[in-house]
Amino acid sequence: MGSSISQMRSSSSSSSRESVNNNRQQIPEDVILDILSRLPAKSIVRFRRVSRTWCSFIHDPFFASLHHARSITRDKGNALLLSYPDPSSSSTSFSFFERKQGFRNLQISHVDQQYACLSEIIRGILCIHDRRSHRVDICNITTQETITLPRSTNIPIRPGAGVDFDIVYEPRYSFGFNSTTGDYKVLNICCITGYKLQVNPINGLSTREVSRKTVEFEIFTIGCDRGAGSWRKIDPGYPYDQELYGLTSESVCADGVIHWRHRLLDQEILLAFDLQQEKFQIIQVPKEALGFQLMKQVKGCLVLMGHVTSGYNRNKIDLRILEDRRDQVWMKETVLFPSYSPCLWPVGSFKTGLILLAQHGCANPAAWAAYYCDLETKNICMIHVPELKSVKLPCGEVGKPSDVVLTVHAENLLSLTSNAYEHAGKKG
Repeated sequence: MGSSISQMRSSSSSSSRESVNNNRQQIPEDVILDILSRLPAKSIVRFRRVSRTWCSFIHDPFFASLHHARSITRDKGNALLLSYPDPSSSSTSFSFFERKQGFRNLQISHVDQQYACLSEIIRGILCIHDRRSHRVDICNITTQETITLPRSTNIPIRPGAGVDFDIVYEPRYSFGFNSTTGDYKVLNICCITGYKLQVNPINGLSTREVSRKTVEFEIFTIGCDRGAGSWRKIDPGYPYDQELYGLTSESVCADGVIHWRHRLLDQEILLAFDLQQEKFQIIQVPKEALGFQLMKQVKGCLVLMGHVTSGYNRNKIDLRILEDRRDQVWMKETVLFPSYSPCLWPVGSFKTGLILLAQHGCANPAAWAAYYCDLETKNICMIHVPELKSVKLPCGEVGKPSDVVLTVHAENLLSLTSNAYEHAGKKG
């Protein structure tokens, strides 16, 4: 009797599994993708181990792009991303504020603030360059996955040095995204200076003189062949490469183009690098905006901003928006803040406007508040982020937040590794 019941249970269980498997097989793949793309990243990360098929779905670049697009429009997927140097440690902290979960912190422990250069955060992806070791990391803030790029071919492991000469390598890494191809690219502009030791035959004193100066250009693409790529040399056709020795490492990517503030032949310009054409362009800065040092991108356009004027004119900020890069058409905008508003500092962008931070008085240095300024409607509203009061942000001159970025973050599941099946383990 017991044996019969056991056989019945076994038969019933087997039938149930077959029924579930048949039903699962009957669900079209596009329906599965559609359902998964609407879920938060935290749930999807767990689903990677359901099967090799699901793992393959989730690591597909198309799915990552679809999920990111839906995260932008989904309330739960949107979060304020706050990046700032942590004064209590040598790392950089990233804090996420979500309406239902509050703040959650992420620290990149291997980042040394003294030597690290952090790129702007593009679609949840960050590029980190260690100036001392020349290590370049790409980090997905959503999945906390990090890869280290191969060492640039322009920088030997042991820089060439001999008895009578020396070579100094100064790489500058810039990060960008090309929406046309869906590729993330890292551009390395490496300035190489060769020195030669000259000995004075009269007094025997030696001096080091520049014997040659060259600039090499390399690019690394994180796209369809993620994880298996390599640096490749390019010739961007830039005639003033010797002038790139003073190029700043700070850049902004807007509409598939990386922009730098730069001085060329004693003139202040914008240097632009098209990620698709892989060519440089010189953009003239309007005369009235030559003193503008802040750069952001809003709705795919580059925006130059003057410093918020202190004193009685504190409620005003001047903007120049690059509407047409090819024809170099600039639009002038002026935003007026209420006279009673505190000093507002642009620290990020969102949709059609800017995110600004304000410090409410000197009595409590942690009393920061966030505002949103829509450049189309000129409306300013306060963003309710009570957790900002508990975060101690570093301050620079006249209360300006130093190395602080506050922007809207949408989840990005892009896998930075080459083989999706590696994440599935031995599950079938």
